[in-house]
Amino acid sequence: MKTLQIEFSKYKLNNFLWPELIEDYGFDKARKIVSQAIDLQKMNGTKKSTMPIIFSGTGGLALIPIQMLEKENFEISYKDNQVLIFNLKRKSFQILNEAN
Repeated sequence: MKTLQIEFSKYKLNNFLWPELIEDYGFDKARKIVSQAIDLQKMNGTKKSTMPIIFSGTGGLALIPIQMLEKENFEISYKDNQVLIFNLKRKSFQILNEAN
């Protein structure tokens, strides 16, 4: 397993990555990617210690420790269907609260 260290202070929080994911993959596939990320969290994660992440450029999935976000003072509400969308090239990320 590869370990990726992300310094979130060097990245910008925004609200445009979810619409871009829909534009890049189509609505149904984008929803499926988010659903798979949530399933990954349910199968392998821990609610208060990990969060699923989607790499928007590739649609790849991973789990990251919540401490990476908490150390940058981001508000994490530990919702069941919370997903982080991340774009390395744009140095940006979005926290998505997916509805059931």
